[in-house]
Amino acid sequence: MGKVVLIEPHKVLQQAIALSLFPEHDVRVEVSVTASAIGALRDVDLLIVDAGALRASDKLSPELSRAVESSLIPTLWIDEDQTARPSRRDKLVAITKPIESKAFHTAVTELLSPASAGRERQKAASPVEPKAEKVKASEKKALVAKSEPSEPEAELIELVEVVGEDAPPAENRKAPKKADS
Repeated sequence: MGKVVLIEPHKVLQQAIALSLFPEHDVRVEVSVTASAIGALRDVDLLIVDAGALRASDKLSPELSRAVESSLIPTLWIDEDQTARPSRRDKLVAITKPIESKAFHTAVTELLSPASAGRERQKAASPVEPKAEKVKASEKKALVAKSEPSEPEAELIELVEVVGEDAPPAENRKAPKKADS
């Protein structure tokens, strides 16, 4: 679960973005933030800044832009003005408004897991596998092949729906006694 800080002044967008991230991520919402607060953020995996909304409400200061640019926290910058984006840095992705769901979730995924994707690309790019690993893998395959039966020997059980049948007669059943009057 990623810890996300969302800086969004509009309540409707706060709720929409928080709900789109909800089960997988812990989202903390801020209406506005100062440059010093950006520098003081700890234990945050992702920072989402709606720069266009902050600019429209006069809450996007040059100091805040510089703090976001210099921050080491992976940042998703949302803005409708493509020329007002912060300078390029690692772990900063800018998307434009209107926010498209696919682009938004792709950017979030990319920012939250670039290390694991980089390791997978590195493994795929290295054609040489250590010899010891090859032996272990082949031994595992042989053990699995020995433990699994080659042909399934399970019997098929046919399920039949029984409707409206009387109970079968009981052989050891005693007849009810008649009451003497």
